[in-house]
Amino acid sequence: NDKSTDSILNTCTENVREQKGRFGSDSIEAADALVALACQYWEKGDRVTATELYTEAHSAYENKLGDSKEVAMVLKSLGDLNKEDEKFDAAKHLYMEALDMEQDVYGHYLPQTLNAVGILCLEQDDFRAAMEYHRRALQIQKKQSSRGEQSKYEMYETLVRIGNVYYSERNNLTNIRSKGVDYKDFIASGFLGWIANAHDMRGEYSKSKQFYEELLQIYTTKDTKEAKRETALTLNRLGSLSRELGLYDEAMDYHQRALHLQQSTSSAAKAMTAETCVLMGMTKIKMCEYKKALDLFEDALLVLKSSLGKRHSSVATTLSQIGAVHFEMGDFTMAMTTLTEAEHNQISSIGENSRDTLETQAMIGRVLCRQGEYDTALKKLRAVANKQMTLFGASHPSIADTKQYIGEVFLEQDMASEARAMYIDSYNMRKLFFSMDQIHIAESMVDIIRAREGKPEQALAVYKNAMDVYKEYLCDDHIQIGRLLMFEGDAYAELLDFSTAVERYEKAKRIFLDVLDEGHVVEADVAVNLGKVLLRKCDYDGAKDYFYRALEIYQTKLPESHPKISKTLLHLDRVEQEEALCV
Repeated sequence: NDKSTDSILNTCTENVREQKGRFGSDSIEAADALVALACQYWEKGDRVTATELYTEAHSAYENKLGDSKEVAMVLKSLGDLNKEDEKFDAAKHLYMEALDMEQDVYGHYLPQTLNAVGILCLEQDDFRAAMEYHRRALQIQKKQSSRGEQSKYEMYETLVRIGNVYYSERNNLTNIRSKGVDYKDFIASGFLGWIANAHDMRGEYSKSKQFYEELLQIYTTKDTKEAKRETALTLNRLGSLSRELGLYDEAMDYHQRALHLQQSTSSAAKAMTAETCVLMGMTKIKMCEYKKALDLFEDALLVLKSSLGKRHSSVATTLSQIGAVHFEMGDFTMAMTTLTEAEHNQISSIGENSRDTLETQAMIGRVLCRQGEYDTALKKLRAVANKQMTLFGASHPSIADTKQYIGEVFLEQDMASEARAMYIDSYNMRKLFFSMDQIHIAESMVDIIRAREGKPEQALAVYKNAMDVYKEYLCDDHIQIGRLLMFEGDAYAELLDFSTAVERYEKAKRIFLDVLDEGHVVEADVAVNLGKVLLRKCDYDGAKDYFYRALEIYQTKLPESHPKISKTLLHLDRVEQEEALCV
């Protein structure tokens, strides 16, 4: 907020005075303080003051250090500031100075500066130069990629920049008219696939789809075994991206096409076909077809273990998905057993900081939450979120999902304000990757409003909009629609419209019983809500019936110390007390 920003600015300003007083105006210490202050003004949007401070720091560094990494850093920052002001010639001059100094100091150019020049060249429609700078940045990053996952993420950013140049040049009106663009070598070298994967890893699923779709067109024109193999792989990637975007029917179509192609090719390995079945199962989970998903996973698991060995990452991924199915079906003990095995295998095969491992660990956190182990769940999910931020950067759909799960842990403990804060963080992050009419945004809006009590009319308006989105993407008996009907029932109950509340709860119950086995925890949740409404209507026998049914399910499915069991017992006590008072 403004107060905290002003406080930081005051602290940094005072530090500049202090360093100048102790060490002199042209000292390195004063220059360091000036840079820190310049960063704050830049972040605030005051580029004029930031430029003045960086210029002063540049003079001090140059006097004391000569050619140095500090001077190169300031030149790069000044170039960025000039670029933001659209002073492109001045920016390019500063970037070139920075590159010359980086070469002298480091022995090579810094990829960040090369990319900055590439972006600037693209702004000026100098496509060839832009591509060259980005490619040189990528070459350096490839050499540095042994440093770990973070350097890979920087490579993804450069690949995305290369993709921007590719599309900008290809779609440039002047080039179209002159037919002057030839990207045959670029395509042959595999750049389209690398760029598509980079967008995928950055959570930019729609952009990734664009590149994979173009790649698919190229492969389908060829009639070689390798081309057919790559076609199937690309179809599966498109299916996975469609699933991430909430387009489940489209995802299944892609995977089925891949499976058909693999089955028609005698050289296709059984493991590849099994991996396609796993992807189909992952989509079936999203479609709430849990038993079909479990069948696909269990059949695939046998093939993968036989073909690849028990410790292969594909085996671990399949185990993780089996755990996810058991979670959705309400068998939390089996879910935890399977997920723990998958986590152990993933850590030993692909490492603890890989995308798949973190997804498994997030699911373990969700199971812990359902089992009432809130502190352990919170610790697990926070650790996942921190690792995801190291892997992906500050924003990514996977981080948004984890924040949503953390919000759920808080809400389960009736910590509404903490839950709401997490849901808002998740919503703000999802807005960067999804459009307002997509299911992810609707889900976040629902989460935010249900974590805010006392606003039933506003909640119902949000729920109505969300229902419209859900029905666009989901089947009529989808679990998410059932949950939304439950939330609507809660809002109507808060408005004392008990008949409508009961009607919504009954609709939700029918969906849950259609999709899930009888005795699922969510059925007990509906029973509790119905019991609370009937209690308020003084229908004590009806309330007791629902509370006893909920208690029976909770005691079967949850640990005996779970808060839902104790709360249901309290509801039953309250029924007895109110019934006694009524008599």
